[in-house]
Amino acid sequence: MKNTIFKIIPILPLICGSLLFSQSIHGFVRENATGEPLFYVNVFIKDSYTGSATNQDGYYVITNLKPGTYEIIASIIGYQQMTESVTLTQGENIRFDFRLKPSVIAGEEVNVTAERIQFQRMVEPSRITLDVREINAMPAFIEPDLFRTLQMLPGVQTVNDFSSALYVRGSTPDQNLIMLDGITVYNPYHIGGIFSTFNTDAIKEADFHAGGFPARWGGRLGSILNVINKEGNAEKFEGKINISALSSKGVIEGPLPKLGKIKGSYMLAGRTTYLDKILTTIMRASALPGEDKKNIRFPYFFYDYQGKINLNIGDNHRLTLSQFYGDDVFFIKSDSKQSYNNASFDDQFTFDWRWGNFTNSLSWRWIKSHNLVIKTFLATSRFRFHIDMDSESRYAYEESGKIIKSYDGYFFDVFDIVKDKSLETELTWIASDRHTVTAGGQFKDVNFNLGMKFKFASFDTSLTSQPLDMKQGGQEASLYIQDRWTINNRITTQIGLRVSHYSVHNKINFEPRLGMKYFFSENLSFKFNWGRYYQYLTIANPRDESFRFIDIWMGIPKKYKAPYSDHKIAGVEYISPKNVLYRVEGYYKSFENLITLKQGNFFSEESDRPQFEAFNDFYDTDARAYGLEFLAKKTSGKYRGWVGYTLSETKLFTEVDGWFHPKYDRANTLNAVVHWQWTEKIHLSTALTFSSGNPYTPILGRTQRWFEQNRNRLTYWNSESEYLVGDKNSDRYPAYFRVDMGLTQKKKFWLFGEGERYFQVMNVTNHLNHLIWIYRTDENQLSKNYGKVQQRGLPMFPLMLTVGWRFEF
Repeated sequence: MKNTIFKIIPILPLICGSLLFSQSIHGFVRENATGEPLFYVNVFIKDSYTGSATNQDGYYVITNLKPGTYEIIASIIGYQQMTESVTLTQGENIRFDFRLKPSVIAGEEVNVTAERIQFQRMVEPSRITLDVREINAMPAFIEPDLFRTLQMLPGVQTVNDFSSALYVRGSTPDQNLIMLDGITVYNPYHIGGIFSTFNTDAIKEADFHAGGFPARWGGRLGSILNVINKEGNAEKFEGKINISALSSKGVIEGPLPKLGKIKGSYMLAGRTTYLDKILTTIMRASALPGEDKKNIRFPYFFYDYQGKINLNIGDNHRLTLSQFYGDDVFFIKSDSKQSYNNASFDDQFTFDWRWGNFTNSLSWRWIKSHNLVIKTFLATSRFRFHIDMDSESRYAYEESGKIIKSYDGYFFDVFDIVKDKSLETELTWIASDRHTVTAGGQFKDVNFNLGMKFKFASFDTSLTSQPLDMKQGGQEASLYIQDRWTINNRITTQIGLRVSHYSVHNKINFEPRLGMKYFFSENLSFKFNWGRYYQYLTIANPRDESFRFIDIWMGIPKKYKAPYSDHKIAGVEYISPKNVLYRVEGYYKSFENLITLKQGNFFSEESDRPQFEAFNDFYDTDARAYGLEFLAKKTSGKYRGWVGYTLSETKLFTEVDGWFHPKYDRANTLNAVVHWQWTEKIHLSTALTFSSGNPYTPILGRTQRWFEQNRNRLTYWNSESEYLVGDKNSDRYPAYFRVDMGLTQKKKFWLFGEGERYFQVMNVTNHLNHLIWIYRTDENQLSKNYGKVQQRGLPMFPLMLTVGWRFEF
């Protein structure tokens, strides 16, 4: 199966090469000032219902047209409507490209998502598109962050303020497929999960599927997030600088020199933190007299950069090169040298912990004919974390005229490396105004390398141990086909099938997908979706972790079945005349063949077992998640934002705990985001979150455990205190509440020109939100609570204020 699919994928672009299609009008719609493609633009024939909407490439096709002269209109909120006259002759297909200029509308920005066009065209449920305007408008913790914005949508949960990881409709973060321009990113976090790695100034749009995603996507059980970077200004050079309390970031973009028929654009973005420099300066200034300031430094920093180059070769071919590199570094080094009398000491210690992603991709878009577009995609993605800890001690002294030396040291390495090589081909065939067929194939070669090494050395001995050496590889291959069929003006269906194969299990899995949309009226519709989804990799993280510093990725072992999930989603959507989208959705998700790490059993005492099994002991796990969601979203006007409410329940089952609520389950969640354009130059924003508390396992009391001991031929009894715990996650923390506010002011800066400054206040009410309980036993014999267990909440983020600046040039 693997070899067959691997041979088919490269020739998919030629399969439909000889097809003939009806005459049409087709082309691209771009922003006039930058050349960036515009999504979801309504392109239609005047005084008719015939038309199309642009896709994420800005491409449209109007098919099945008879010879004649037509008035074609391109329209989207935020841009001037454009009308052109086009004459079609018999057997002719005309390409016509639009360049739209921004319109001056009170309360509007240039970048506006076309909610109405998406409402009319989109069959998939649970899909939300966010542009950079919406991300930057929300109050932020230090700086705008994509994942923090997504956490404000219905169905998306988080475990605490310190984590930006996404828990979507009962799914865990490893069940989300996170992509940057189609490239898989395995650990998209900075600062141990507090921030995402994506530079919002480089983002054009984020396409998020909370469930029921189409046949094109696979390999995950939960959700899909595809972050789309800007293509770069194809008309002129421009840039942007953003300075916050945490980091500085910048973006430059512009056209490439034209070479014959080849022209293009580029975008380059970078970000680095300087918090380590500031804190290091403060720490050294407060050092004690005589203290070696060279060894005083704040040990953490991060950086990332991403770039994109587009080359248009004629009208029908485009090559795109995309790259991302990001690293977090936690580095401590000390060197202590001392000498007195006839002795000298030299102690050196190094702790070097690095983790990050490195991705590359090359894509080729070929417009084979006016209604057949073929894309081929080659990508590599590498995630790694590496802990290198070294300690050396050297000692020398003189005795009876002889130099005596001693030495000892230990060296400890832990690493996890994931290497992903992918080849994909996709063709989109707009067969008619009622049928759009998407088909393609994917092949992924994924290798995991997880290891642990330890070495102890001295002058007379050396001991080396490698308790963990796990190397695992596997190939995922898949084919898919999907037809978006407009049966009539009221009913549209999306029927797809994905066939996947995982080499470790050597089994073919079928993943059918079915979607249907029924229009009660022009502004009111009903959606239904059912689909099956398989996943062939997981993480070996503790299930009850409060801090998610790193993900330990691994493939599903051969002795376990591949996990799969069934999604059932139904809902009603209404869009008002003022383009306010209202959505009510109910969902039910079942998870089968999940595996959960057995905490505390990292090393098995059975020495005859392979290293792979010794490190990874799992519980067989099942899960269920269901809920009801409400969303009201407004993207234009003086007031913009959304209100979302989620009523949900998630339960897991293991042989040890039975059915229980996982730590990320929240029964009720209310989110509200409001952006108010107070004046032309001053914008205010507010974000509110209220939710049920996360589950935890309660401590019911304390008991004394007595045990017998023998020492010096004497037998006596001793005791130790133990806590009595209740059922797994049977209680909940107090309700969570937080209000954030932000103010943005546009102004001219003497050095940089146009720009804006922003102020953000997090947790305005300074509400105490509990991270964990800290327990202690009252040992004061005079206290009335003597011997009782007391608990105190460890808080999350308190009231915090930050300020930043954005400049454009």
